[in-house]
Amino acid sequence: MIEVLIVTGPLGAGKTTAVNRLLKHEIALGRRVAVLINEFGSVSVDESLVNAKRPELAGIANLINGCACCSLRDDVVATLAAWCDQPVGERPERVVMETTGLADPTELLDLELDPLLQGRLRLVGCLTIVSCLGPLDHLRTRELLRRQIALASLIHISKADLDPSLAMAWESEIRQGFPHITLVQSRQGATPAEAMDPWAGDLRPLPEGRIKNDRPSFAEARSLTLRWDHPIDPTALESLFQHPPLGGELLRAKGICTFEGWPARNDGSDLWTFQVADGRLELAPMRALSTGAPAALVAVVIGIGLDSNVWQKALRGMERAPLGSRKKVVLGP
Repeated sequence: MIEVLIVTGPLGAGKTTAVNRLLKHEIALGRRVAVLINEFGSVSVDESLVNAKRPELAGIANLINGCACCSLRDDVVATLAAWCDQPVGERPERVVMETTGLADPTELLDLELDPLLQGRLRLVGCLTIVSCLGPLDHLRTRELLRRQIALASLIHISKADLDPSLAMAWESEIRQGFPHITLVQSRQGATPAEAMDPWAGDLRPLPEGRIKNDRPSFAEARSLTLRWDHPIDPTALESLFQHPPLGGELLRAKGICTFEGWPARNDGSDLWTFQVADGRLELAPMRALSTGAPAALVAVVIGIGLDSNVWQKALRGMERAPLGSRKKVVLGP
């Protein structure tokens, strides 16, 4: 049977970094591994990040504009069933399923019982990624985070290299509330050599009394996607996310861009990715896509109560069109 590992955790926790390390390890061992990515937006940034780094994957599927645990549940089943239908020797041996940070993984526990999948795949564990840079009180105030942690067979406290004291504080709090779960700190997605293998976990029933019965609601969260036509001003990007527009709560932002005045690197690519999480903006070089197709220059912003018109104008205002080129203008409502 195909083995499936769920990777979950809050928005911006570092799931894609962990997923890329998992995929690299499986490929190095000679296994056929596929990845199923679910993103809360109309464009998949994470798919581009994975595809640029792991062209040798046995399969890659991208589910967008919804949540794998509810609105896209049928698409998840159909994707996994299609991989199960492939001939032996061609189908994946293992699948990494990266959920959106707004997903409740408890709704994926019965995948093995679906008529299209029964007897064909096995859920081997749930790896939950939690950033130590997030507010510690989220363990008490955000029910979804508690669900994502309670389900885990293994927890990675990510970004421990950026603030070791905060990483220790998160570790202490999680161990106190969930002593039955194995936990390890990670740095750039890497864990100590002696750390538990995520594929060796198990999916335990949720401890009674720890989790409320009401499902978390994602109705308040919204995503905004904007495609750029030109390079952007790096200073304007930094300024926007250091001092975001007033109103609402910015949960996450990410995208792919080129920067005005920045030449192509030695690898021939001028693409860069940006990630905004825990109040921090991070940039990283991105290789050209393995397919040879041009990558979409795009920004995805996720939040609660954000003014979409204000954000569209701010994002479009970063573009620096070459002399003589037309630049799109966002009109008011």
